[in-house]
Amino acid sequence: MPYFQLTLGHFRVTRGRISSQCLKRNIRHSNIFKDEFGDELSNRTTYLPRMVADELQKSAPKFSEDDLKKIKVALAKEFKSDKKKGRESDDEASGDDKEKPQSSADDNSPDQTGQLVFFPPRFADKIAKLIVDLPEDVLSAWINGKHKSTKKSKDKNEKENEKEKVKEFLESISKESQSLTVDIALFGRMTTSDLVVNVEASCQVAHAISTHEMILESDYFTAMDDLKSSFATTQTEKMGAAFLGSGETETFFNSTVYYKYLNLDLDALAKHRKLKIEEVAKIAGVLATSATLANPTGKQNSFAAHSYPELIMVDVSRKKRPISYANAFLQPVEGGTGKNLMAESAKALKIYDDSCGKAFAPEGIRRLLMAVGPADVGLIHCDERIHKIDDLTQAVADLITTHPSGGAAT
Repeated sequence: MPYFQLTLGHFRVTRGRISSQCLKRNIRHSNIFKDEFGDELSNRTTYLPRMVADELQKSAPKFSEDDLKKIKVALAKEFKSDKKKGRESDDEASGDDKEKPQSSADDNSPDQTGQLVFFPPRFADKIAKLIVDLPEDVLSAWINGKHKSTKKSKDKNEKENEKEKVKEFLESISKESQSLTVDIALFGRMTTSDLVVNVEASCQVAHAISTHEMILESDYFTAMDDLKSSFATTQTEKMGAAFLGSGETETFFNSTVYYKYLNLDLDALAKHRKLKIEEVAKIAGVLATSATLANPTGKQNSFAAHSYPELIMVDVSRKKRPISYANAFLQPVEGGTGKNLMAESAKALKIYDDSCGKAFAPEGIRRLLMAVGPADVGLIHCDERIHKIDDLTQAVADLITTHPSGGAAT
């Protein structure tokens, strides 16, 4: 099956950067993803115990408040943080202590797990159903911790049987977690809990970097009182802003041309979701379009940063040899009088592609290109060219399914 990568267009200068975590979240939450995959998308949250308890409260009123609290504690403990086992969260989250949620299994009201985890849709509902179906003695053994029974009279065989039933119950939950949504299959899931299976990401996303030196700007929030002139008693009081921010109200920003790169292992995606080549190709096309159009959402009401890439390059190859073209911008692109940073960035990419790109490109690689505006310098080689973003999804899918090396999984 082909290999898919997407390219959009360090010397010792300051560069702008958009984190890969930010980019992945914006892709997952983009309207394109939601419109295409809808209910198939996962939720990343710490509130699984609360969600399970809420579902039990609706569907199984036999559980008391005390029962629900014990269930939340038991469930939260299954996700207890364990740094020795590896990362504490999924592929998109930080492992720093300061990123961990405040609530845990040790709290008086353990609504949250100790780590952020991707869960498939209706996962909490399925856990609730499994809990409802549990025999009372098995449930009691689980929620009392370490599979201890509240009845001291039980013999060793009974306790071992309960322990085995609890193990089967937890394995049933783990089995439900194996239902992978598109976003989990793409971006992976890493946890320290045996309750949820780990998933290796099929899509790698790099931090977006500026192709040139970045000059950091700052601004702070100010506001005028519309009625100040009507109520102020002196001319001095009537003048100036009603609020002049500083410190924590200060905002830093930049204006740069960014190079964004990601790649997708189509074989891994197909294996995760048990998909045919046509289905994988469709997801790849949607991913390409989402990555192109999705922008960070922070401070958009203040900056309206809805600029789009002017150069999109998609390479497809059977051989798994992804190529990032970030080194095209080791020497920062320079602007100035009569120079356009977008055009200069496209030229730098062309120079790198002609040398290093061709030297390392796998045999049989095919390329799709969209270049508009200043980035349309007419230099970069391609096998197919599109001129409208609305054609990108289908063009990428077609490029994958009609690859001369064939579309069958290898």
